[in-house]
Amino acid sequence: MVPGEGLKIFADGNECDGIPLWKALALFTSDDLDEGLKANSAVINRAKTPFARFYNLAFLVSLVSGFLFVISLIGLLISGSATATDLFSFLSVATLAGVAAPYLWRQLYQYGFAAPENPLELPYVPDRYFEEFLGNLQKASGPRAYYLARFGQRRRYLNRREFFGRLRYFLFSENSADRALVIRFRSGMGMPTDIFLHRDDVEKMLVISKPKRKGGPGRNSKYRYPEAIIALIGDTRLNSLDLCDCVGSARLIKDWLADWFEANADASGDVPRGDQLSPYAEKIYDHLKSLPAAESV
Repeated sequence: MVPGEGLKIFADGNECDGIPLWKALALFTSDDLDEGLKANSAVINRAKTPFARFYNLAFLVSLVSGFLFVISLIGLLISGSATATDLFSFLSVATLAGVAAPYLWRQLYQYGFAAPENPLELPYVPDRYFEEFLGNLQKASGPRAYYLARFGQRRRYLNRREFFGRLRYFLFSENSADRALVIRFRSGMGMPTDIFLHRDDVEKMLVISKPKRKGGPGRNSKYRYPEAIIALIGDTRLNSLDLCDCVGSARLIKDWLADWFEANADASGDVPRGDQLSPYAEKIYDHLKSLPAAESV
């Protein structure tokens, strides 16, 4: 099992236990993170075209209606006759309704008229891996997804019904524009920039999902990760790691792996990127942290 790149979520390195939904699903879909991302992106891209078009249209309608509402409100304030007052009052109400109508329609379409008790029928072709992963999040006893509040960076947990909506697949997109197609249950507000799961929950889901998903043919890794990891066994540099600093330690391990690949590159000179090495570096860090000798650190 290869954990997600939780260490890279925040630029300041203050958190190392949160994994974005899009990354967690990619790890659930395939042993290779990049292959998992490609597979999931293909599913989302096939489904999103009509909804992206409507989202843009709804935004334009709300924007124009908002502008006309301001004009009507100004006209109402400066109107000098009863006829003009009535006209601008009507226009103000109508344009205000135009601002709210697209959001109300999106809410009703995504979640229905009443609080959904079960996942709603999808308007696009279901995908096995999305459905299996979502099945965990839709349970009352399942992992709790959360986002970070804009101010204070405190966790705000999501209602499991957020994963009942018709556009729930888009919550797993790496692209924030795709996630913007989904609105919060009942609030009418957009989804946060990123939604996270605790890394322990993700690891449990990956263990339960064994044998590991491949997401399609031809997914075998082309890089010699096992050899690189074995080469680090017994490396004295591992003893110098500050295991209390998860971000810094994983970064050093990743650099050492990169050095090995550079020194042992084949004739093509092709070596894995840093983002491909990060999950393996994190796994090594987790193993070192769990050793009995490290518990007293």
